[in-house]
Amino acid sequence: MLKFYPDHVPARVPRVLGDMLATLWIVAWALCGFAVYQIVEGLQAVADGITGTGRTLDAWIQSFRNAVPRGIPGISSFLTGVADGLQKNSGDQLISFGGQARDTIDHMAVAFGLVTALPPILIVGGTYLFLRWRDAREMGAALAFVSAAERSGRLQQAKAVLAYRAVAQLRFTELMKASHDPIGDLAAHRYDGLAAAMLKRAGLESFRLHDRGAERLSEPAAPGRASDSAPRLSEAAVEREEHRRAQQ
Repeated sequence: MLKFYPDHVPARVPRVLGDMLATLWIVAWALCGFAVYQIVEGLQAVADGITGTGRTLDAWIQSFRNAVPRGIPGISSFLTGVADGLQKNSGDQLISFGGQARDTIDHMAVAFGLVTALPPILIVGGTYLFLRWRDAREMGAALAFVSAAERSGRLQQAKAVLAYRAVAQLRFTELMKASHDPIGDLAAHRYDGLAAAMLKRAGLESFRLHDRGAERLSEPAAPGRASDSAPRLSEAAVEREEHRRAQQ
């Protein structure tokens, strides 16, 4: 499960701005790469000029060949041979060279465009996308944890887990903002403040583990479900006793 934006609006704003800046960065460098591609492609004018020169020479040679008098022994064959040699060594060669130059320029344009655009896109954009994916996966895992606790009807136990994680993972400034006496809250099973701080750290609002679950857990059992409520009470008693022994 992936959750890309936190519930808390102030925490959501930096991520939205980061996504916008990353998108602008990728688009800007893609446009730079395309601009370099177009600049290099402008050299096609040189290749076209070479090809055009070869075709012009071929046209002149063809005109010369058409002007050679026919039926003159020795002279006609000599002049025709001169025209064929000129076309082979000048016009056709220039046309071939112009075609090769055009292909080379095409490859250079693509290569220079990719070299310009890909490194900044992959280094900055790829790193940012990886960090955003990891952040979204962490928030999604936190949401899955809360959803599993809500489905099983054990929100109070989930609050306890979050409270202990808050004491273990939050910075001391965050911890003391969440509770003036974290250890006392744990000992007295007052988990709400610490659990809310840990949820906020994970990108979720405290309402996801708040009154709705508490009301459902504390509501009286239906007459036909007395046997279902007793195990929950006994499990809670066992948990409190284990916690008291651990504190001692």
